[in-house]
Amino acid sequence: LVRVVSRCDPADIARVAAVSLLFHASLAVEGIRLWAQERGFELPAQPEGESCAVRWLCFAALLCESNPPARAAAGARHSIFIDGEGRLSSCGSAATEGE
Repeated sequence: LVRVVSRCDPADIARVAAVSLLFHASLAVEGIRLWAQERGFELPAQPEGESCAVRWLCFAALLCESNPPARAAAGARHSIFIDGEGRLSSCGSAATEGE
């Protein structure tokens, strides 16, 4: 059931969770987490004082989706990215001898 829910947009999951008595909050939370995981997003932990896990995860998921990693620089064998949280990441390989 969680896999089915994860096929929906996080905002839609949150809307249904808010109006349906049959839709448990834990199902919405797991659906949003799986949605993010399937897209390679890392959702931050719920901050202290935030009482609604569904609302927080929906916000975090939509923020990740609207701020995809941006390429800051690239070369023939290396790229540098800045993710939605401002972290700098790099990937690539060193040139082999003779190149």
